[in-house]
Amino acid sequence: MLNTLKKIIGLLAITAALTSGLLALEVGQPAPSFSLKDQFGETWQLSELKGRVVVLVASTKKSGELMGPWVDGLKNRYSGRKDTFRLFALVDLHNIPGLFRGFATSRIKKETKDPVLIDFDGKTAKAYDASDNYPVVVVIDKDSVVREVKKTKLDKEAFDAVTSAIDKSLRETQASPQP
Repeated sequence: MLNTLKKIIGLLAITAALTSGLLALEVGQPAPSFSLKDQFGETWQLSELKGRVVVLVASTKKSGELMGPWVDGLKNRYSGRKDTFRLFALVDLHNIPGLFRGFATSRIKKETKDPVLIDFDGKTAKAYDASDNYPVVVVIDKDSVVREVKKTKLDKEAFDAVTSAIDKSLRETQASPQP
């Protein structure tokens, strides 16, 4: 009886480990796929961005103010590279009632001309670990593999780690033949 109980507990532990590994956002693993509209109604899909380095700065409504410095810093550093690099803010707005979603979209449209991926169902933001406490910055290489994840407000150490991963991914993109 005790051996059977130990086997069951072991199987449950293995299942939990495998399940959490499949759901976790991890460096070296494929990035969670997404298809989201921005504030202008354009649909962006990770699969269509293959061949480019993609950076997502994910936040919730609460942590949204902390995403600005990340987006501005990365935008300033990598402007003019749309052929090999795309930067997106990703905002989890699943708590916004349907009646107010148009208002939220128009407000974002007034605030920036850069594409902001709006996640009204919250699934993509959850897959990218969006948090109320800080933005989550995810670097995705040309093959849609996660190369860096930083879960923090902007600081020099985090910015250096993210830009290092972007620079390395851009070098790899330029070294390989384009499809």
